[in-house]
Amino acid sequence: MIVVDASVAIKVALYEPDSPIAVAALRAGAADYVIKDVSEDFTALLRSALEDALLRRRLQRENEIAQEEIRLARDRAEAMLREVNHRVGNSLQLVSSFMSLQMRHISDEGAREALRESQARIEAVAHVHRRLYTSGDMSRVAMDEYLQGLMDELSKSLGPGEGSPRLVIDAAPLWVTTDQAVSLGVVVAELVTNAVKYAYQPGQGGEIRISLKPDGEHRALLTVEDDGPGLGDGTPKGTGLGGKIISAMASGLRSAVEFDAAHKGVRAKLAFDL
Repeated sequence: MIVVDASVAIKVALYEPDSPIAVAALRAGAADYVIKDVSEDFTALLRSALEDALLRRRLQRENEIAQEEIRLARDRAEAMLREVNHRVGNSLQLVSSFMSLQMRHISDEGAREALRESQARIEAVAHVHRRLYTSGDMSRVAMDEYLQGLMDELSKSLGPGEGSPRLVIDAAPLWVTTDQAVSLGVVVAELVTNAVKYAYQPGQGGEIRISLKPDGEHRALLTVEDDGPGLGDGTPKGTGLGGKIISAMASGLRSAVEFDAAHKGVRAKLAFDL
Protein backbone atom coordinates (compact mmCIF):
# COMPACT_ATOMS: atom_id res chain seq x y z
CA MET A 1 0.00 0.00 0.00
CA ILE A 2 1.32 3.47 -0.89
CA VAL A 3 0.21 6.38 1.31
CA VAL A 4 -0.12 9.55 -0.77
CA ASP A 5 -0.99 11.92 2.08
CA ALA A 6 -2.34 11.76 5.60
CA SER A 7 -5.99 11.53 4.46
CA VAL A 8 -5.73 9.31 1.38
CA ALA A 9 -4.29 5.84 1.23
CA ILE A 10 -3.98 4.36 -2.25
CA LYS A 11 -3.53 0.63 -2.48
CA VAL A 12 -1.25 -0.28 -5.40
CA ALA A 13 0.01 -3.85 -5.43
CA LEU A 14 3.57 -4.49 -6.61
CA TYR A 15 4.02 -8.11 -7.67
CA GLU A 16 6.11 -10.32 -9.85
CA PRO A 17 4.75 -11.13 -13.35
CA ASP A 18 1.78 -13.49 -13.52
CA SER A 19 1.44 -13.59 -9.76
CA PRO A 20 -2.02 -14.85 -8.71
CA ILE A 21 -1.68 -12.70 -5.61
CA ALA A 22 -2.29 -9.62 -7.79
CA VAL A 23 -5.81 -10.84 -8.57
CA ALA A 24 -6.44 -11.51 -4.90
CA ALA A 25 -5.17 -8.03 -4.04
CA LEU A 26 -7.56 -6.41 -6.51
CA ARG A 27 -10.45 -8.36 -5.04
CA ALA A 28 -9.34 -7.24 -1.58
CA GLY A 29 -9.59 -3.57 -2.57
CA ALA A 30 -6.37 -2.62 -4.35
CA ALA A 31 -6.90 0.18 -6.85
CA ASP A 32 -4.45 -1.27 -9.38
CA TYR A 33 -1.32 -3.37 -9.63
CA VAL A 34 2.01 -2.84 -11.36
CA ILE A 35 4.37 -5.62 -12.41
CA LYS A 36 7.62 -5.21 -10.52
CA ASP A 37 10.65 -5.32 -12.84
CA VAL A 38 13.78 -3.33 -13.72
CA SER A 39 12.57 -1.92 -17.04
CA GLU A 40 12.26 1.79 -17.77
CA ASP A 41 8.47 1.43 -18.01
CA PHE A 42 8.09 0.51 -14.37
CA THR A 43 8.27 4.08 -13.05
CA ALA A 44 5.86 5.40 -15.70
CA LEU A 45 3.39 2.59 -15.03
CA LEU A 46 3.59 3.16 -11.28
CA ARG A 47 3.01 6.90 -11.74
CA SER A 48 0.02 6.25 -14.01
CA ALA A 49 -1.46 3.75 -11.56
CA LEU A 50 -1.10 6.25 -8.72
CA GLU A 51 -2.66 9.08 -10.74
CA ASP A 52 -5.59 6.88 -11.75
CA ALA A 53 -6.09 5.74 -8.17
CA LEU A 54 -6.00 9.33 -6.91
CA LEU A 55 -8.51 10.43 -9.55
CA ARG A 56 -10.91 7.62 -8.67
CA ARG A 57 -10.59 8.41 -4.98
CA ARG A 58 -11.20 12.11 -5.56
CA LEU A 59 -14.29 11.39 -7.66
CA GLN A 60 -15.52 8.99 -5.01
CA ARG A 61 -15.13 11.60 -2.27
CA GLU A 62 -16.85 14.26 -4.41
CA ASN A 63 -19.71 11.86 -5.05
CA GLU A 64 -20.01 11.11 -1.32
CA ILE A 65 -20.12 14.83 -0.54
CA ALA A 66 -22.73 15.43 -3.25
CA GLN A 67 -24.88 12.55 -1.99
CA GLU A 68 -24.68 13.92 1.55
CA GLU A 69 -25.69 17.38 0.34
CA ILE A 70 -28.64 15.86 -1.53
CA ARG A 71 -29.69 13.95 1.57
CA LEU A 72 -29.51 17.08 3.72
CA ALA A 73 -31.45 19.11 1.14
CA ARG A 74 -34.11 16.38 0.93
CA ASP A 75 -34.40 16.28 4.72
CA ARG A 76 -34.79 20.07 4.84
CA ALA A 77 -37.43 19.98 2.10
CA GLU A 78 -39.36 17.23 3.87
CA ALA A 79 -39.21 19.15 7.14
CA MET A 80 -40.50 22.28 5.42
CA LEU A 81 -43.26 20.33 3.67
CA ARG A 82 -44.28 18.70 6.94
CA GLU A 83 -44.44 22.13 8.57
CA VAL A 84 -46.53 23.49 5.66
CA ASN A 85 -48.98 20.60 5.95
CA HIS A 86 -49.10 21.13 9.71
CA ARG A 87 -49.89 24.83 9.33
CA VAL A 88 -52.47 24.26 6.57
CA GLY A 89 -54.15 21.53 8.63
CA ASN A 90 -54.25 23.77 11.69
CA SER A 91 -55.59 26.72 9.69
CA LEU A 92 -58.37 24.65 8.17
CA GLN A 93 -59.20 23.27 11.60
CA LEU A 94 -59.43 26.84 12.88
CA VAL A 95 -61.82 27.76 10.07
CA SER A 96 -63.93 24.69 10.90
CA SER A 97 -64.03 25.75 14.56
CA PHE A 98 -65.14 29.27 13.58
CA MET A 99 -67.98 27.74 11.57
CA SER A 100 -69.03 25.65 14.57
CA LEU A 101 -69.17 28.80 16.69
CA GLN A 102 -71.14 30.59 14.01
CA MET A 103 -73.69 27.79 13.80
CA ARG A 104 -74.45 28.17 17.51
CA HIS A 105 -75.58 31.74 16.92
CA ILE A 106 -77.73 31.08 13.84
CA SER A 107 -81.37 30.21 14.30
CA ASP A 108 -82.20 29.64 10.62
CA GLU A 109 -81.98 25.90 10.03
CA GLY A 110 -81.20 26.32 6.33
CA ALA A 111 -78.21 28.50 7.08
CA ARG A 112 -77.04 26.08 9.77
CA GLU A 113 -77.29 23.19 7.32
CA ALA A 114 -75.29 25.07 4.68
CA LEU A 115 -72.55 25.83 7.21
CA ARG A 116 -72.53 22.20 8.37
CA GLU A 117 -72.08 20.97 4.80
CA SER A 118 -69.27 23.46 4.17
CA GLN A 119 -67.65 22.35 7.40
CA ALA A 120 -67.69 18.74 6.19
CA ARG A 121 -65.92 19.76 2.98
CA ILE A 122 -63.27 21.66 4.93
CA GLU A 123 -62.76 18.68 7.23
CA ALA A 124 -62.20 16.41 4.22
CA VAL A 125 -59.32 18.60 3.02
CA ALA A 126 -57.94 19.33 6.49
CA HIS A 127 -57.79 15.64 7.34
CA VAL A 128 -55.53 14.99 4.33
CA HIS A 129 -53.01 17.55 5.60
CA ARG A 130 -53.16 16.15 9.12
CA ARG A 131 -52.41 12.72 7.72
CA LEU A 132 -49.50 14.05 5.69
CA TYR A 133 -47.62 15.82 8.48
CA THR A 134 -47.95 12.81 10.79
CA SER A 135 -46.87 10.32 8.11
CA GLY A 136 -43.42 9.25 7.05
CA ASP A 137 -44.47 9.54 3.38
CA MET A 138 -45.78 13.00 2.50
CA SER A 139 -46.42 12.22 -1.16
CA ARG A 140 -49.09 9.55 -0.57
CA VAL A 141 -52.02 8.92 1.77
CA ALA A 142 -53.16 5.59 3.23
CA MET A 143 -56.85 5.69 2.31
CA ASP A 144 -58.06 3.15 4.89
CA GLU A 145 -56.70 5.24 7.76
CA TYR A 146 -57.76 8.51 6.13
CA LEU A 147 -61.37 7.42 5.53
CA GLN A 148 -61.68 6.06 9.06
CA GLY A 149 -60.46 9.34 10.52
CA LEU A 150 -62.68 11.36 8.19
CA MET A 151 -65.76 9.33 9.14
CA ASP A 152 -64.98 9.83 12.81
CA GLU A 153 -64.98 13.59 12.23
CA LEU A 154 -68.15 13.51 10.13
CA SER A 155 -69.94 11.38 12.73
CA LYS A 156 -69.33 14.13 15.30
CA SER A 157 -70.46 17.01 13.09
CA LEU A 158 -73.19 15.54 10.85
CA GLY A 159 -74.97 12.94 12.88
CA PRO A 160 -74.32 13.13 16.60
CA GLY A 161 -76.65 11.52 19.07
CA GLU A 162 -78.79 8.41 19.36
CA GLY A 163 -80.88 7.51 16.34
CA SER A 164 -78.43 8.98 13.82
CA PRO A 165 -77.26 6.87 10.87
CA ARG A 166 -74.24 4.70 11.60
CA LEU A 167 -71.22 5.14 9.33
CA VAL A 168 -69.60 1.80 8.43
CA ILE A 169 -66.14 1.70 6.81
CA ASP A 170 -64.72 -1.18 4.79
CA ALA A 171 -61.54 0.14 3.18
CA ALA A 172 -58.59 -1.81 1.85
CA PRO A 173 -55.08 -0.48 2.66
CA LEU A 174 -54.65 1.40 -0.62
CA TRP A 175 -52.25 4.32 -1.11
CA VAL A 176 -53.13 7.29 -3.32
CA THR A 177 -51.53 10.63 -4.15
CA THR A 178 -52.31 13.75 -2.14
CA ASP A 179 -54.51 15.21 -4.89
CA GLN A 180 -56.42 11.95 -5.21
CA ALA A 181 -56.98 11.80 -1.45
CA VAL A 182 -58.42 15.34 -1.41
CA SER A 183 -60.78 14.56 -4.30
CA LEU A 184 -61.89 11.25 -2.79
CA GLY A 185 -62.36 12.80 0.64
CA VAL A 186 -64.57 15.58 -0.70
CA VAL A 187 -66.64 13.10 -2.74
CA VAL A 188 -67.16 10.88 0.31
CA ALA A 189 -68.06 13.88 2.48
CA GLU A 190 -70.66 15.04 -0.05
CA LEU A 191 -72.21 11.60 -0.50
CA VAL A 192 -72.30 10.87 3.21
CA THR A 193 -73.74 14.32 3.97
CA ASN A 194 -76.49 13.73 1.40
CA ALA A 195 -77.24 10.30 2.86
CA VAL A 196 -77.46 11.70 6.40
CA LYS A 197 -79.97 14.31 5.21
CA TYR A 198 -82.21 12.22 2.96
CA ALA A 199 -81.75 8.47 3.48
CA TYR A 200 -83.45 8.09 6.85
CA GLN A 201 -86.06 9.89 8.93
CA PRO A 202 -84.87 11.68 12.10
CA GLY A 203 -84.22 9.11 14.82
CA GLN A 204 -84.68 6.21 12.39
CA GLY A 205 -81.06 5.11 12.52
CA GLY A 206 -79.81 2.95 9.65
CA GLU A 207 -76.43 2.49 8.02
CA ILE A 208 -74.35 4.45 5.57
CA ARG A 209 -71.64 2.17 4.18
CA ILE A 210 -68.38 3.40 2.68
CA SER A 211 -66.26 0.86 0.81
CA LEU A 212 -62.93 1.16 -0.98
CA LYS A 213 -61.61 -1.94 -2.74
CA PRO A 214 -59.18 -2.84 -5.52
CA ASP A 215 -60.92 -3.08 -8.89
CA GLY A 216 -58.48 -4.93 -11.08
CA GLU A 217 -54.84 -4.02 -11.63
CA HIS A 218 -54.00 -0.41 -10.71
CA ARG A 219 -57.71 0.42 -10.26
CA ALA A 220 -59.89 0.99 -7.23
CA LEU A 221 -63.63 1.29 -6.61
CA LEU A 222 -65.17 3.64 -4.05
CA THR A 223 -68.76 2.92 -3.03
CA VAL A 224 -71.07 4.88 -0.73
CA GLU A 225 -74.51 3.38 -0.13
CA ASP A 226 -77.54 3.50 2.14
CA ASP A 227 -80.82 1.61 2.54
CA GLY A 228 -83.11 4.60 2.26
CA PRO A 229 -85.91 5.29 -0.25
CA GLY A 230 -83.52 5.82 -3.16
CA LEU A 231 -83.28 8.65 -5.67
CA GLY A 232 -86.89 8.58 -6.83
CA ASP A 233 -86.59 10.43 -10.15
CA GLY A 234 -82.97 9.30 -10.50
CA THR A 235 -81.31 12.55 -9.49
CA PRO A 236 -79.74 13.34 -6.08
CA LYS A 237 -81.76 15.61 -3.83
CA GLY A 238 -80.62 19.02 -2.65
CA THR A 239 -79.65 22.37 -4.17
CA GLY A 240 -77.40 20.85 -6.81
CA LEU A 241 -74.21 22.37 -5.40
CA GLY A 242 -73.15 19.03 -3.93
CA GLY A 243 -73.63 17.34 -7.29
CA LYS A 244 -71.45 19.96 -8.99
CA ILE A 245 -68.73 19.50 -6.38
CA ILE A 246 -68.85 15.71 -6.77
CA SER A 247 -68.61 16.01 -10.57
CA ALA A 248 -65.65 18.39 -10.30
CA MET A 249 -63.78 16.15 -7.85
CA ALA A 250 -64.50 13.02 -9.90
CA SER A 251 -63.32 14.80 -13.03
CA GLY A 252 -60.01 15.44 -11.27
CA LEU A 253 -59.74 11.67 -10.88
CA ARG A 254 -60.54 11.25 -14.60
CA SER A 255 -63.72 9.47 -13.67
CA ALA A 256 -67.40 10.04 -12.81
CA VAL A 257 -69.79 8.96 -10.07
CA GLU A 258 -72.39 6.43 -11.18
CA PHE A 259 -75.58 5.51 -9.31
CA ASP A 260 -76.70 1.88 -9.19
CA ALA A 261 -80.39 1.85 -10.12
CA ALA A 262 -80.75 -1.79 -9.02
CA HIS A 263 -79.93 -0.97 -5.40
CA LYS A 264 -82.87 -0.45 -3.02
CA GLY A 265 -81.49 2.76 -1.55
CA VAL A 266 -78.75 4.92 -3.03
CA ARG A 267 -75.48 3.35 -4.14
CA ALA A 268 -72.91 5.68 -5.64
CA LYS A 269 -69.81 4.19 -7.29
CA LEU A 270 -66.59 5.83 -8.38
CA ALA A 271 -63.90 3.81 -10.17
CA PHE A 272 -60.48 5.45 -10.58
CA ASP A 273 -56.87 4.68 -11.46
CA LEU A 274 -54.30 4.26 -8.69
